[in-house]
Order: sequence, then structure tokens, then C-alpha cells
Amino acid sequence: MSETVTMKKFVTHPFLGMVCFISICFILPRYAGSIATMVASASILSFLVAVLPEQFRSRSGSMMAATCLVAALWVATAVITSLTLMGVI
Repeated sequence: MSETVTMKKFVTHPFLGMVCFISICFILPRYAGSIATMVASASILSFLVAVLPEQFRSRSGSMMAATCLVAALWVATAVITSLTLMGVI
């Protein structure tokens, strides 16, 4: 019996979720700012959708909702980041 650690075992481990939650909610906003928090959130969701697509499928098997959510998160991140860097916000 092989005890190798696959990517799915690593991603579904509860400690990874706890580390992501604590870093996005408490550490990144305080020490890195809002832009880093938004980029980290979008990156983590994109990574999870890519690694565990069966968790994000609808009942009919479509990935459209997850894909739209990831795209909207990246668009919002890009818009808010560009507005912040231009000095509008």
C-alpha cells in the first residue's frame, strides 16, 4: 500500500483550508494590504477549481458557475487594483 501524498490529498486536508482562511482573513489584510488579499483569494480559488473540478460541478456536471465565479473574481481584482494604482480609490 502506497503512502504517497497526491495533490488531491494535500488540497483536501483540513489544515490547508485553515491556513488559507487565517491568512486571507487575518494576516494578509493587516500586513500586505487589500491588493495582496484579493490576488491571494483569486489564486486560491483558481487553484482549487483546477485541482478539484468535481467539487465545483453542478448537478448536471457543468463547470459554468465555477468558471464564471473565478472569472468575476479575477476581473474584480484587476479593476480594483488598477483603480487603486491610478489613485482613484
